[in-house]
Amino acid sequence: MAKWLVVSDVVQLLHVPEATIYRWIRQGDIPCVVRRGKHYFNQSTLVTWAESKHIHLEKHSLRESKKKQKASATQSPLVEAFEAGNVFHTVPSGSLETLFSEIPSCMNLPRQLKETLAEQLMQRELLSSTGIGNGIAVPHPKTPLGQQLKKSMVGTFFLEKPLDFKAPDGMPVFVVFVLLSADSFHHLHLLSQLARFLNNTEVNDFLKHSPTLENLVEQFQKNLAETA
Repeated sequence: MAKWLVVSDVVQLLHVPEATIYRWIRQGDIPCVVRRGKHYFNQSTLVTWAESKHIHLEKHSLRESKKKQKASATQSPLVEAFEAGNVFHTVPSGSLETLFSEIPSCMNLPRQLKETLAEQLMQRELLSSTGIGNGIAVPHPKTPLGQQLKKSMVGTFFLEKPLDFKAPDGMPVFVVFVLLSADSFHHLHLLSQLARFLNNTEVNDFLKHSPTLENLVEQFQKNLAETA
């Protein structure tokens, strides 16, 4: 996946003043894209362009930029939850009961939680649909799991066939993000981050291709940079 830089990264990489970067942008001399009024630079494209112009690259800054990007992604609670929960494809989904019984068998959970999770998810679903629209649902237990779970996680399940969750928009669900929280604070924080991530047409189109865990994390990182 492409790595995207902002103006401050390019200043460090090319070792030129910020004003020069903006002048090149106005003149159309430097390859970049504009999203929501901000300028983003494809790292590999920028490096090739700089070398063709015989512009000195600050290698140390490039390495530091990569480290910062990696650290930023790793430090995100949602990324950690994605990685703890993992991604699963072609999950049996003939009914809610079938799906919810399949989920605990896929996830790496304590034995006691594996035995009760399907029932907890169904109890919550009976209160009101966890479908949020656009073919996505976020099932979760009614209350945080506390000592049953060492760390919060989000399991991503791409369904074998779309399933009716009685979502507000009436669309059948093709992917569910199972949110398992250790406490109320983590639940609200992860739910907020997840809602912002999923409320994006580009992300919705991306999910329709059933991405891997690595690609899901990279897409979240990209989306985070674009909305920063």
